[in-house]
Amino acid sequence: MAAGLFAQIGMIAHLFSLLVPALGAEPAGLATGLATAAAIAGRTLVGWLMPIGADRRLVACASYAVQITGALAFIAAAGASVPLLILGVVLFGAGIGNATSLPPLIAQVEFAQPDVPRVVALIIAISQGAYAFAPASFGLLLQLSPPGANGIAGAAPGFFAAVALLQVLAIGALLAGRRH
Repeated sequence: MAAGLFAQIGMIAHLFSLLVPALGAEPAGLATGLATAAAIAGRTLVGWLMPIGADRRLVACASYAVQITGALAFIAAAGASVPLLILGVVLFGAGIGNATSLPPLIAQVEFAQPDVPRVVALIIAISQGAYAFAPASFGLLLQLSPPGANGIAGAAPGFFAAVALLQVLAIGALLAGRRH
């Protein structure tokens, strides 16, 4: 949960500034809002479509995989392709809500009922402690990256690759914790 939320908070904190060079300020604001709409839609779809007995860890992995695909769309956009940038916003946004709703659902099925409240509080506290540093960490990454022809957008491939790598690590952690 901490790795996935670290990537998400880092992305959200800088998304507007990364979209402005290609879209302009107002469209970048609308695109950032589109990520919120996609988050609501993604969370709703998972709630409707996830079977009762589903392996919730695999559902969370799929959600992160969609976000990785979004990060790859941002990389492929190269700071200029508006359709790919919008696709990246929608795909990344689709998993935002699931990163906070699925871990407690995982805890419900993997821990004894009396322990669930404590486990949920612990995973939330650890995640909050970790992702509090995400905006500054990703901001530092952008500052240390050499600017490209598009200014801040030129530094974006490394930024989006770091987001995708953190999501891969989140998937790895989810899979490592699966019971066989």
